[in-house]
Amino acid sequence: MIRQMRMLGAFGIAATIALMAVACADPVAPNAPIPVAATITENFSGTLTIGGTDLFTFTVNQPGGLKVTLSSIVPSAAVQLSVGTPSTATGVCEPLNGLTAVAGPDAQISGTATVPGSFCVSVSDVGNLVEAVNFTVLVLHS
Repeated sequence: MIRQMRMLGAFGIAATIALMAVACADPVAPNAPIPVAATITENFSGTLTIGGTDLFTFTVNQPGGLKVTLSSIVPSAAVQLSVGTPSTATGVCEPLNGLTAVAGPDAQISGTATVPGSFCVSVSDVGNLVEAVNFTVLVLHS
């Protein structure tokens, strides 16, 4: 009889521990948001000086498509085009993606913004400017 009571007590403790372990388990992660089509167009223009960088910020409202196009640069030149997140500490655009680009009608950078928030696009001299250039960057996002 005492042996049975000890067995029942041990079983009760084991059952309690099992229930507590299940109750403390990590919750199931929510489904990833479905990216939406990019529908917001922003144009940024500026004058890039020799050795300079121009930075522009924009806000993505929800996960979705992102396209960056260096649509014009006069006089023609190759520059560094980057998209990233703005750093309040340094005042620069921390690049997530970038490349050397010349102006054209098609997006030079495209992808998906996976989270809403502040983003930035920067245009920088890659060391080949001999005079200031005027440029326009088109950003398409959600």
